[in-house]
Amino acid sequence: MRASEVLRRYLEEEEFQLELQEEIEYDSLGELQEVPLEVRILVRSKGRARLVFLGFLKIAYECSPEFAKDYLDMSISLEEIKRRHGVYTELEFVALHCLHMIRDKDAQATMRKLKTYILSRE
Repeated sequence: MRASEVLRRYLEEEEFQLELQEEIEYDSLGELQEVPLEVRILVRSKGRARLVFLGFLKIAYECSPEFAKDYLDMSISLEEIKRRHGVYTELEFVALHCLHMIRDKDAQATMRKLKTYILSRE
């Protein structure tokens, strides 16, 4: 499913979270303009379920399309994503690699705390 269609459905349905039974096409993330950071999508596919914060994944895509591709590929486990990219989620990836791209000051402060936590666990 195209990311723009996912965002449109999320905004129309006005639920706290949208659930999909199919993967989001990673390359369609580049088509998105502004995505609210709170957009939550639960993707269920290939026997896995993954919570995706679409706004943060868009930021991660702008930093590393390869990370976004792997994260949205439900045939790849979170353990494999950790081995490839050093993190489990798009939130962790953004905190470590794309902090400068977050415009919201509150979100940026929260991500700085997450970055500190991630670095302390390693």
